[in-house]
Amino acid sequence: MAATARASIPWSTQAAIYGAGFSNFSMGGISGLIVALLLVQLTDQASLIGLVIGARHGLTLILSIHGGVLMDRLGTRRVMIVFACVSVVVPLLFPLSPWIPGLIVLQMIAGVSDAMVWMGAQALSGRVMKGNPVYVGRMTFVVRFGSFIGPVAIGFVWDFGGIWPAFIAMSLWSLIGLICTILIPMGSDGANQAVRPRVRPRDLVPRLADYVAAFRLVAIPAIALVLVVTVVRVGGTGIQNSFYVVYLESISFSASTIGLLIGASGLLASFGSLSAGSIARLIHPHWLVVIMVSVTVAAMAVTPLLGGVFLILVAAIGLRGFCQGVSQPMEISVLGRALGAESQGMGVGLRTTINRGASLLVPILMGLAADAVGIENSFLVMGGLLLAIIAGAGVFVLIRPDLGPQTED
Repeated sequence: MAATARASIPWSTQAAIYGAGFSNFSMGGISGLIVALLLVQLTDQASLIGLVIGARHGLTLILSIHGGVLMDRLGTRRVMIVFACVSVVVPLLFPLSPWIPGLIVLQMIAGVSDAMVWMGAQALSGRVMKGNPVYVGRMTFVVRFGSFIGPVAIGFVWDFGGIWPAFIAMSLWSLIGLICTILIPMGSDGANQAVRPRVRPRDLVPRLADYVAAFRLVAIPAIALVLVVTVVRVGGTGIQNSFYVVYLESISFSASTIGLLIGASGLLASFGSLSAGSIARLIHPHWLVVIMVSVTVAAMAVTPLLGGVFLILVAAIGLRGFCQGVSQPMEISVLGRALGAESQGMGVGLRTTINRGASLLVPILMGLAADAVGIENSFLVMGGLLLAIIAGAGVFVLIRPDLGPQTED
């Protein structure tokens, strides 16, 4: 059955979906690099830096469920195209707004635009590809490879061109996502284009009932596990995309070198994604995500203990990236299989809401911790907190080995 499903999805459709994810998923690492470097030039207050970086996820936190519902209701591709257009324009505004309130607003707009395109790619992986681990592994390999190329390339642009060329490159990177989104065939998400609903003003207003319905999905144990694991995994990424950059800059690492380190994480994550299916045959997916996410957090938390030695830093962030690459497709697969086709957008929206809540809070909390105990100790404080949460998830899996229901392929 899996082979039949794979044969029924054209490579052109797969490539367009993967390409949209390639561009917009990697924007988190790109933005975390160059926005953090811009902020270091504007302020030395860690809590303020954390606030601006965390602001990227504010609107996404509020609107993810609504965006997922819009995808289910109006068509995933249509919603993706709108936000992909915005994600091309917004980076060009950053150099024009070198003041904190303006950067907060731009961060929120850029964050929600990139997130909606990536959400759409995930929803299509559930709706079109039925959460099949083969497809999910391919998609996460591609998007993680984008996380390798993007920060490395734009880090070099920053070093040799400066602020304006770096943000122009960021806009061009988003343009890749827009082109790929346009190339997704109409109707590939299962929407009947002949009868697709018109967009009415009231459709654009979030509905309380949609949010209630989305949070009811937490009653499914497998989804509850995915959400907890997502909080911890994204918490580690929040550290990487904020004070990891600030810390390395403080010990005289250049933007291109930092970009190489972040890129190494993305590169190893790509290979982790490809191996996820094979590893899942040896370890149950629920235990696999708990173990892999634990390692990703620990590898980031020990950063200040590594003495600033480049090769050791590469090994640590490479290990983190590989484990993250293994865990992410498992999360998407478990989520996709636990939901019906009509709820894929809502489910992805719920996961993204939890995701962005962690992404919003972690840089802010870590900034406060850095001001209180120093930036080096803040890594240990946040790492310890996240590991305590994932330990709770491990206990949950231990006492609830059957986390159904799961839909069939």
